[in-house]
Amino acid sequence: MITNRPLFVAGLLCGVLLAPVPALAESSPKLPSPDRLKAALLLPEDLGTDFAHRASWNRDPDRYDIATRSKVCTRAVKGIVPLYRAKAATWLRRKDNWEGVSEYVVSGTRGKISALERAAKVMVRDCSGVTVTTDATKETIRKLSIGRLGDAAYGIKLRSGFPGRNLDKESMVAIDIVIIRVGNTMIALEHDGHVGQFDPALTRPAAETATRRLLEALEAS
Repeated sequence: MITNRPLFVAGLLCGVLLAPVPALAESSPKLPSPDRLKAALLLPEDLGTDFAHRASWNRDPDRYDIATRSKVCTRAVKGIVPLYRAKAATWLRRKDNWEGVSEYVVSGTRGKISALERAAKVMVRDCSGVTVTTDATKETIRKLSIGRLGDAAYGIKLRSGFPGRNLDKESMVAIDIVIIRVGNTMIALEHDGHVGQFDPALTRPAAETATRRLLEALEAS
């Protein structure tokens, strides 16, 4: 039988052009909508009956004096600033108290999220171990052990108080920063308190709930 060569070649080319390209599809995952990310944010009742929404809060993690005591730590903290610029964000504050929790959720390409995750790793590496002591104050930054959350989790705890005191129990300023990656989405959760109004036991459950809510929102999208 005689085969029509041009038609045969054309058929092969069409097959190649129409065939799915798994690698390309995998490199461009469908991103959740902004509304979906906002629906994943913590609600006051997730933290307790005495929490309420606050109009706005911190958008600059490098504004804390303690984070600027070390040049390498300052550079590291600047790397997570894009997380604090997220459009999906919430600020919650305990009523009649200095304690609060803020959350920021960002989704993006693998390249964008990989860069933010590297910044989180650098923050833990370069900021943990910072200690600054004067006659009047003592400030420390330590790695925060947050356990397994999402695909990866990173944390630091900042404490400021008086020399000679146990800053985990008697700090004038306490801030926990937790960054969690879930696929191509990241959460930045900040838990802060002042003048002894800070419950360190709240950080872990708040991060767990934020992760669960995000997973539920992503599954529904």
